Amino acid sequence: MIPSRKFAFILISGFWIAAAQTSHYTGGCASSNCHGGTSVLAEKDSRILGNEYSIWFARDKHSKAYSVLDNDRSKRIAEILNLGNAQKAQKCLVCHAAGSPPNSISDGVACEACHGPAEKWLGPHTQPNSHATSVQNGMVDQSNLRTRTANCLSCHLGNKERVVDHEMIAAGHPDLVFELDTFGAAQPMHYREPKPSPGNSLPRVRVWAVGQASALAQGMTLLAGHATSNWPEFSDLECYQCHHDLRAASWRIQRGYAGRKPGSLQVNIARFEILRKLAAQSAGDRSSALDAGLAQVTSLVATRLADGAAIAQAAANVAKQADDLAERFARQDFDAAAARALVKAISGDAARIAGAGVHSAEQATMSLDALASAIAGNRPDFQKAIAKLYDYLEHPSTYQPAEFAAQFRQVAAMAE
Repeated sequence: MIPSRKFAFILISGFWIAAAQTSHYTGGCASSNCHGGTSVLAEKDSRILGNEYSIWFARDKHSKAYSVLDNDRSKRIAEILNLGNAQKAQKCLVCHAAGSPPNSISDGVACEACHGPAEKWLGPHTQPNSHATSVQNGMVDQSNLRTRTANCLSCHLGNKERVVDHEMIAAGHPDLVFELDTFGAAQPMHYREPKPSPGNSLPRVRVWAVGQASALAQGMTLLAGHATSNWPEFSDLECYQCHHDLRAASWRIQRGYAGRKPGSLQVNIARFEILRKLAAQSAGDRSSALDAGLAQVTSLVATRLADGAAIAQAAANVAKQADDLAERFARQDFDAAAARALVKAISGDAARIAGAGVHSAEQATMSLDALASAIAGNRPDFQKAIAKLYDYLEHPSTYQPAEFAAQFRQVAAMAE
């Protein structure tokens, strides 16, 4: 988000959109008696840790988001795209300096990128029991899963202001992959982890479920926008339908084009392969409609690519369905039995998911990681096994669906 233009996310008609806001970033979180301490406050004395800023500054990769714009890869991307200095290009700073005041963009993705421009709430926020007042004054309530997910997705998937399109990916920018629980767990924790409670037996599973639904909603919203303005936008499509070798042994060649014309384009289905299993297990009354909506989008892209209006309408319909699911999952309880049933369902369909491609396999792996960790914690044997799956996916050129599916089922059996 461009530092000179401040935005907040608001929910209108079920969709997160960017809205202009007059508050400004202040960068005022580092005080040692607020969030910049070096030790953790006792839980009985404070609901915050007290060292949140210190954790972000020393260990959180978000704090390095600006500095990476000076590495060789970023310089080459900027050169290819004719952006000049990547550390000054708004196309880069829109994400890599989000939350930083204009005079300190070197902070990278700073506190206010997630917690909102603090100009109007920083004062009230220093008072005891001020959370509700701070939220009223513009602080973003990250305890709300819908709000948190929208905030993360604004960079990690993109929106109208924050764009990683096919041109950027072709220039060398990594394509955008997201799974809310996995990304949150990988971040050094600077808050007290939610404890199981009545109606929220396994908080991490709820986080995962809301993230899955929200990512599809955002992805379909982006696709709908692209279909009526800049279509086709290849970042919405499956990369390996084009980017694969032509050897007979290639998994992509072996898979062929069952049910569609050779050469027809394919939507990136990674964002909904796992959600379909989640909906079938945990929202059965919505499952058939979701499947039908997704089938319509994929069919239109494959057979009527030039009909952007129809594609946009179908994608918007799926976005609404996914958004409704996210709202439902935000209130739904997921216990250990439900989590194990989800692992079993995903594992049982591992061959089909693996056959959909590397991106779908990656989502399945992150989902297995999230669900198993919620069920049994960070068991060393499981973490070692799941790490091998991640390592396998680091090499798409040698990916074989059958190999991945077999390994996936072995790891999943440890969690069922």
